[in-house]
Amino acid sequence: MTDILIHKSSKYIKEDRDYYCSDIRDKHGMIKPSDDLISLSCDSHVFQKDINSKEICSIYYPFEKYTFDRIYLGISFPLFANNWGAAFLRYLMYLIKQDGAVILPVYAERQGVEKNYWSRSSLEVMFQSRQKWWGMSNIWAENDGVMSMRIGKKEPPQINSTLNYLLENDFIKANGNIDDKYIDTVQRHHSNGTTSAVIEQIIINNQGRKKPVSMCNIFGDPLLPSEILMSDYINVAKATQHSKPDNNIDDIKKFIPISCKKNLDIVINSEVPHKKEKQYDIITIIDSLDKYSDNEILSMINDLKGALNDNGIIVIKDKVFNDDGFYKKVEDNTSANKIEQYSSIVATKQVKNVKISHYSDIIFNELQDENINRKDVFNIISF
Repeated sequence: MTDILIHKSSKYIKEDRDYYCSDIRDKHGMIKPSDDLISLSCDSHVFQKDINSKEICSIYYPFEKYTFDRIYLGISFPLFANNWGAAFLRYLMYLIKQDGAVILPVYAERQGVEKNYWSRSSLEVMFQSRQKWWGMSNIWAENDGVMSMRIGKKEPPQINSTLNYLLENDFIKANGNIDDKYIDTVQRHHSNGTTSAVIEQIIINNQGRKKPVSMCNIFGDPLLPSEILMSDYINVAKATQHSKPDNNIDDIKKFIPISCKKNLDIVINSEVPHKKEKQYDIITIIDSLDKYSDNEILSMINDLKGALNDNGIIVIKDKVFNDDGFYKKVEDNTSANKIEQYSSIVATKQVKNVKISHYSDIIFNELQDENINRKDVFNIISF
C-alpha cells in the first residue's frame, strides 16, 4: 500500500503526521495511515516518479492516474474552498486507485467561511456523488475535523480554474522531463492558489457574492485575474490585465476557457494606467512595485483612485509596505480613507490583537507573528 501525505513544506511534516496518526482525530482507526506513509511537499524542487528516496519530493510531479492508495492532505497545505482548491482535489481523486481515498481536514462551518477553507457543506455541494452499488455519498465524515473523498458513480464536473492549464498542458509537455522553467511554472500556479483565494475573500467581504464586480490587475501575474474571473463564489463580470509590452497577449488568455475570453480585457502599456473614468471595483497590484520610488507609488495610488467605482478598493501586496515608514507615507500623502490588512497565509483580515485560529499550531503562531509584524500582507486601501 502506498499512502502519501502532502505538506506545505518539510517544516510541517511532524505536525501534519500527528494530526492523522494520533488518537485525538482517529479514535477508531478509521483513517490511520500505513506505517510507511511517504511525505511530499509543495515547495520541493525534487521532481521524480520514485518517491521512496530520502529526499522529500514534489506533489507537482506529473504522476500517472491510480498511483496511490490514499492521499492525505496535511493541515499545513494551503487548500482553499475556491475553484482552484476544487480543481486540485479533483486532480487528486484520479491519482488514487479506484478503492482509495483522499483524506483532508475540514473546518466547522463558520471557521471555514472566515478563512475561505473547506467546510463539510461546501465540500459536499462541490463533490457529492453516489457510489456505485451502495447509494452512499463519496464524501465521508470520518471524525472530528477530517473527511474523505472517493470516486463516486459519476465523475465530479471539471471546475473552471487556471490550474487546469497546468494539469492538462504543462504536465503533459513535461512528460517526466523537469527543467527550471517547469519548476517556475509550478510555483506560479501554486502561489496563485493562495493569492486568488485571499483576493476572492476580500471581494466577498467588500462587494458581496452576487454583485457584478469589475477588476484590474496591474503588471502582476495574469493567472490572478483569470482565476478570479472564473470563480463560482463571486460574480466578476469583467477582468482586466494591465501588462507591459514584452508580454504576449496569447500567453495571457491561454489559462481560461473560450467562454470566458470575452470577459478578460488586456491593456498593453509600460505605464501604470492613469484613467480618470470610474470603471473598476477592485484594482490589484501584487509584487510589482520594485522598480518604483516611494513618491511614484504614492502618486500611483492617488491617480488610481480616479479609476475606481464608488466604494472601490486598491489591494497592494508588495515588500515596499513592509517598511513602517512607507505605510505612514501612504496614510499622510494619499487621499486614502482607510487601510486594512489581510493575511497572506489564510484569507482573513488581520485585526490588531485578534488571534486567527488554525488547526496547525505552527501556522497559528505564524499568524500571530504576522499580526504583530504585518510583513508581506495584503493592504486594502479605501477612499
